[in-house]
Amino acid sequence: MFNRFGFIMAILMATEVGAVETNQFHSGVYEQLRLAVAPDGQITGYYREEQGEGVSKTCSFYLRGQSNGDSASLTTWNVDHFPGELRIQAAGVNLKVEHGNEHPGCGMLLPPAIEQGLNYDKVTETQWTELRVISSPKTYFHSEPKAGAKLKSYLVKGDVVGVVGAEGDWLQVEYPGTKKMIRGWISNSDLAVFKSGQ
Repeated sequence: MFNRFGFIMAILMATEVGAVETNQFHSGVYEQLRLAVAPDGQITGYYREEQGEGVSKTCSFYLRGQSNGDSASLTTWNVDHFPGELRIQAAGVNLKVEHGNEHPGCGMLLPPAIEQGLNYDKVTETQWTELRVISSPKTYFHSEPKAGAKLKSYLVKGDVVGVVGAEGDWLQVEYPGTKKMIRGWISNSDLAVFKSGQ
């Protein structure tokens, strides 16, 4: 005999599971914003916008927060700290930063509407669990988590990478290059954890 109640409950549960999935933050590149989401909902992010050739203007800042469903309260910083908020949108996220134009270089590049929130569309989805910043003057990618597997490509101090894996004292990271995503292993000693005031 057909169990109508069981059938309706199965549909409702499937709908709820789908709704939960769409109301979660996802790691990735959202135009000028990079986001990493850890399994516990901790969010690390990096905003960087450049304009001009030769002598360019740059607006950049870091962010950290905790996911709470479809929103996250944030702390943003470069020199000074300003509160912010991240919200899930259909095509990406909405970023709101109080006094966001006061981050170094952002007065000319970041629209004043950042105080009410600006939408950033997802360009690339990633598996990043955390963002880290290169702390040594120059560090090389490695094809494997060992010193003898050094590649020619490298990053410099201040570059921001997304962490996708770990093995011993090595982290597997990705860096969004101008043409493609670069992936490799970097020694943990060459990477710093995002923390306000860095």
